[in-house]
Amino acid sequence: MNWLLLIIGIVLLLLIVKCLAIIEKKKTNSMASEIKQNALMVPLGVGLILLIALIPYQVWVIFGRPVGWEIIYIFGFSIMVTVTLCFWYYYRQMKHRIAHS
Repeated sequence: MNWLLLIIGIVLLLLIVKCLAIIEKKKTNSMASEIKQNALMVPLGVGLILLIALIPYQVWVIFGRPVGWEIIYIFGFSIMVTVTLCFWYYYRQMKHRIAHS
């Protein structure tokens, strides 16, 4: 079950980053459309932050919930990997959108 939650979390993280890139690249012509665009991006950003916190927690649970110094190593490494994955995928999506525009 914990592996399933971790995989679902990673997939949702990538989908949210892709949606954020798609929404951000849309051209806005008026103030109303820009407000609508930002209103769509805020819940996605909240979900992204929650998933960035959930993924290291799930990794910690999979490793057996250690209570010593291992927590720092597990959380630190998994947070670094998660954030790096986020930025890399966002950069890739933005680069892909610019190339096809």
